[in-house]
Amino acid sequence: MPFRKQLPSVFFMNSNRLQYLVDCIANDSDERAFDELLRFYFPGLLSFANTIVKDKWVSEEIVEDVFVKLWKTRNMLPAIKNLSNYLYIAVKYAGINYLQSRDFTMIQRKEVLDNLGDDYFFSLKTPETRLISAENLAAIAAVINTLPAQCRLIFRLVKEEGLKYNEVAQLLNLSPRTVGTQMTRAVSRIAETLAELFPEVASRRGKKAE
Repeated sequence: MPFRKQLPSVFFMNSNRLQYLVDCIANDSDERAFDELLRFYFPGLLSFANTIVKDKWVSEEIVEDVFVKLWKTRNMLPAIKNLSNYLYIAVKYAGINYLQSRDFTMIQRKEVLDNLGDDYFFSLKTPETRLISAENLAAIAAVINTLPAQCRLIFRLVKEEGLKYNEVAQLLNLSPRTVGTQMTRAVSRIAETLAELFPEVASRRGKKAE
């Protein structure tokens, strides 16, 4: 299996494209399709792994191992209902296994899981961002990165990785209500930033509300 994570990242992936890649990988062992899948998911999974093990090099090894296993079992890909959820859960438990191998106590591992999101950097890469200038996009991302780390992580998992609230809750050991509260906080901060960047839009909405 090729492993060329040095290739440029893939920033956008709609459901039709994802399904196409999955079919190519599963049915034809298409290495180019696998490269594209890898480049799309690698940055987010790497950042997530690092919130668990706090080691960049170990995080890379964890994510690489997850993709190696994915390639080896590629014929089973169509059976995975939510690939994003599957990959993040795989990375989560690979990280926990690493902590176990380093003789972390149960209390230490719980502390790690309770603080998932530390040092997690957010970068917007959704299709909608194509309509926003690079300068404004950077401003929005900067605001999101001022949110508490766990809030940033939740926002990315929901908005960029397409996970549902209950899936994020399971992944981060939180309640769905907590996930919803964190999302509301993030969306509110983004809305405030958009109102500052595009005052004409905010004023039009205000007039409609009246």
